[in-house]
Formats: sequence, structure tokens, C-alpha cells
Amino acid sequence: MNQRNFHQALNMQEFDYDKDEIILYLEKIKLTDFERIKQHIEDNLNRVVYGLSENFFDMYGARLLSGNCFNFQSLDREASLTWQENTLLDMLQISIRNGEIIPIYSNGDSLVPNYKCWTSDLLKQLKKHFNNQISDFVIESVDFLLNRKDPNIKTIESHCNLFLELIRKGEDYEILTSSTYEILTKLFDEGVMNRIEKTEVIKEFYKNLHSITSVNLLVRLSSSFSLRKDQMQSVKDYIENKYRAISYINDIPTLTQYLENTDIARHINQFYYDETKDRFLKLIKDVNDISVANLFYQAMLFLISVNQTNQIVDKRIVKQDMINIQEYWQKNKYQEQVKNLQEFTYGTQISTEEVEKYNKSIMENPIIVANSTILAKVDDLISVLEETSKHAVIHMVSRITLNNIFPIKDTGINFDRHETDNILKKQVEKIIERYGYKFINVLDVGIYVAAIHERYKNNVYSVIALFKKEKELYALLEEIIGVKLIPFNEQISLGHLTQLFPLLEIEIRQLGKLFGIVPFKENVDEFMKFKDPSSILRELIEDVYEELDGFESAPDLLFVYHFMYNSNSLNIRNECIHGRDYFEGYMLKFAFKVTMLALYMIRYRINLILDNSSSYNEGLVQKKKL
Repeated sequence: MNQRNFHQALNMQEFDYDKDEIILYLEKIKLTDFERIKQHIEDNLNRVVYGLSENFFDMYGARLLSGNCFNFQSLDREASLTWQENTLLDMLQISIRNGEIIPIYSNGDSLVPNYKCWTSDLLKQLKKHFNNQISDFVIESVDFLLNRKDPNIKTIESHCNLFLELIRKGEDYEILTSSTYEILTKLFDEGVMNRIEKTEVIKEFYKNLHSITSVNLLVRLSSSFSLRKDQMQSVKDYIENKYRAISYINDIPTLTQYLENTDIARHINQFYYDETKDRFLKLIKDVNDISVANLFYQAMLFLISVNQTNQIVDKRIVKQDMINIQEYWQKNKYQEQVKNLQEFTYGTQISTEEVEKYNKSIMENPIIVANSTILAKVDDLISVLEETSKHAVIHMVSRITLNNIFPIKDTGINFDRHETDNILKKQVEKIIERYGYKFINVLDVGIYVAAIHERYKNNVYSVIALFKKEKELYALLEEIIGVKLIPFNEQISLGHLTQLFPLLEIEIRQLGKLFGIVPFKENVDEFMKFKDPSSILRELIEDVYEELDGFESAPDLLFVYHFMYNSNSLNIRNECIHGRDYFEGYMLKFAFKVTMLALYMIRYRINLILDNSSSYNEGLVQKKKL
């Protein structure tokens, strides 16, 4: 309601009954600079209609009508803009990737801007309000991306002209990263360019398009744009020369670069594909250094790309090769690679008495383990951020992990799948804003979050190495949970671990219910299906953060969430269930200890809540008696 004309976007009848009371209430508010806000709300209640803001297109027109207008633009705005003008400028905060809209910020269901509310009716209303070619350019482009509604010929001509401007500047990167390129690509893909009238502007566009000679640019354009026969032949010759080069590759670094080329993956034929396999097997035969792991990783990406984009190579062969390369690594190369690693050790001495005392403390209060592993205090987080900033290069280089299933490259933190890490990201951003002067280098927030997770993992490895009372804890859990467990054995089996997973889920659901979180899915079709335990923990963690602006009171919830369910961390439950890790040897025993402690923490917190609730109720009863 703090935007002019917002009454046009709402059903204002809902406010009519209480309008006078709302206005009286506004009069009582005594805040600095509140007069403007108050006026806007009153105007909306009274349905005051404002026209276009003065000089609106003079101020913003160049940013709206641009070859890269959809590029996460964040503009300084006048405070008195209408909701229509604000919504139009919001559209500049998106970007486009492969024909899909990407908001400047997303966190689960939260989107900025919320492009999902840009319905066809709303966009039609905006067009009518502005009645301007510049705004039509933006609105119709968005309508095409969201609703596949063909833009007006004038809008398409504008994109063509802007694209030609980019071509004249001669920067391939600027062309290929522009939003106009993305939209034109989609217009070709959807067949719109074939259907439209061939006006003089469109003819000029094709004339300039067909005069392009840059092979690198033509390679990118060839997948969607309509090119001349000789241009396509240039592209074909160029790519054929690229993939035929496999015949002359005799070292792993050059082969790795070859496999990185997505154009080769898209266009390679069966003969050279088979030769690439032979070259791969030949070069890895007698080499054991780290370059082999990197080559295997890149080879798998190459096979995936061939499978998804190539229309020539037999896909059945490609799929079998994907299976073969994974098995070859697991059976023949993994152990070789591990033997070649250099081991670094660091030792410290802790007395038996101290270890025993620490173990006793854990048995009495398992949250001690969470406090020792999870960085819940802001000062601890600042310490990690300072150290990360000081040793920035270590955190910016590409790193690869040797896994028995397959080499894994560190691709950073995935924020899309874990709202809890988005909360951690917000916390880090606040720290940078307030304490950034302490950091030698200011790095990407994702690097800091990854460093925090790395510290979590290092901490838990150390703490679990000190914990020796797994037999006693196992017996205690059997007693307090009331479920008969597999008889304990010093030689931990996979069954000892996996039996704990459903018990942990049951306890998490019980804890959630104590905080008013419904344990089953809240919709008609699935109301008797339980929610994932990770989603219940996430709700609990989000509530704690929103209430207390931090995690100091919930290290145990973070311990369970990150180490049991977070793919950005240990993810013990899922990695074990799917047979990727924690199913044998030391890692099985490690996971067994962590899972027992996670189960104990949840049960411990449940008991604390029930005990406190019972004490509170007893106090109320005594007061009534008095």
C-alpha cells in the first residue's frame, strides 16, 4: 500500500469497511518521514489514480530499452513511483538463462522479484497503463518468456536492432551474454522468426547476421539462429578439425582440454568418439598422478554432454561407457590414486583423564558435542571468516576429492536445495557488512559458507575420534527410546547404523510436534505422508533464527541437520542409504557414532522440554491451591 496506484492491483472492497478506522490509526503514528507513506496509504484507500511519473522514461528509458536490460539491474528509484512503474523496473532485476527467467535472489519459495505473479492479465494491464514502445519492449519480452506469447513486431525489431549494435561493437562475449541474444535464441527456437513479417528492419537483421565471419561466434549462433549454408559449413569444418585433433593428442592435460569442449561433445561422430575412448584408456594406463582423477571427472562430464546433445553417436554405447568408466575407476584406479597421496599429520596430546572426563560430560549432556563442532556464536564465525580471508587463494583454487565411487570436484555450496544454508549465508552477509574491515580480502559469500562447513567437518572428525563410549551410549539409547536394538558388537555392522535412521526420524517428528510443526504433509492428496525429517528440522531452525537472530540456542539442531541430511555437509543418512559412503571400515564406525549422538541430542532436547513443561504445570497447580 506504500506505492501509488496499488489500489488498482487489489480488491479494495476488503478495506472499505475499516477505511475510516485505518485513517484514524495512521494519524496516531508519529514516525520520522512517515507523512509520505501515510499519504500513499490514504490515496490507495481513496482510490486516487496517478498518471505516469514526470520524466519517468527520460530517467529510466536507456536502462529499459537495452540489449542487456535483463541483467540483474538494481536501480535507485524515486520514492513516489506508482506500482506499475515499480513493477516495470522490477523486471530489470531478472536475468535469462537458456530461455528461463532467473531472479536476482531466490530462497526456497521466496523470489526477488517475484516474477511468478506477472500473469498475462497483469502484464496486459501494465501495457495499457504505459502505452509506450519502451515499456512494451520490456513487458512483451517478459510475457514471451513466461507465457510464450509472441511479441509485437516492433519489439522483435528492437531486439534485432540492439543485437546488430552489439555485433558492430565486435565483442563476442558481450553478444553472447546479452539478454537480447537469449530472447532472439528463444524466438528462433519457438519458430517465431519464421512466422513474422519480413519488414525492412528484419531484412537488415538477416543481412548483417549472414555477414558474420567470426567462427567462434558462428559456433554459438549455429545451434539456434538461421545461418547461411556457407556459414554452417564454416562451423562444421571448424568443429570437425577440433574433434579430429584427438589423433594427435599424447598427454593427459591436452586430452582433458579436449574433453572440456562442449562443441566437440555435441558434434563428434562415432569414429572419432571411439578413437577418443581408445586414447583415454591408452593415456591412463601407466600414469598415477592427480591428473588422472581430473581426467576421469572430465571424461564423465564429456559422456554426459554427448548423451544429452549429440545426435550422431549411438546413445546405447555412450550409456554403457558411463557405466564402464565409473567401474574402471572404482576397481582399478581409486586405490592407486589414494596410495599416491601425500599424508600430512598433526599430533597433540590429551591425557586419558581428560578424555574420560570429556566422554562423561557427553554422556550427561550430548549438546556439548554440538557446541564443540558447530559454530553457533558470531565471534566463532568471524574467526573463520578472518582466516578464510587471510588465506584467500586456498579457497579459490579448483579442488578435487578422491571418492571410491568417482572423483568429485568441489563445485561450491548449493544454496537452492538448502534454506538453512541460505540463512547461514544471510548471517555471513550481516557479518561482512558490520565487520568487513577486519578481513584482508572480501570474498564471495559462497566461499565463506563453504569454509564454515569445512570447519564443521574438521571439528566433528576430531570430536568423534575422542568419543569412546559408544557401547554405553548404545545401551542408553535402547533404554530411553524403548526400542530393542541389534545386540552391540565391537565390530560394527551396517545394520547397527541403518536401524538408527528411522528412529531418528521418529524423534525429529516428535520434537517438531512439540513446537507446533505438523509432521505430515499439509495438503489434501498427501496428508498421511510424513514430511522429510530434514524439512521439519529446517522449520525449527528457521523459527529459531527468526526469533533470536542467531543459532546460539540451537547447535544441536544444526548438528543433526548438517551431518545427517545436508548434501553441502556430511549428509550421512543419504550417503549411506544410497551406498555412496559410510557403509564399511572406519567411516561406518564414524557414522555410527555421529548418528547415535544425533539421536541422543534430539531425545535429550525433547526430555528437557517435557521436564520444563511438567515443572511449569506443577507450579501452576501449587499457585491455584494457594
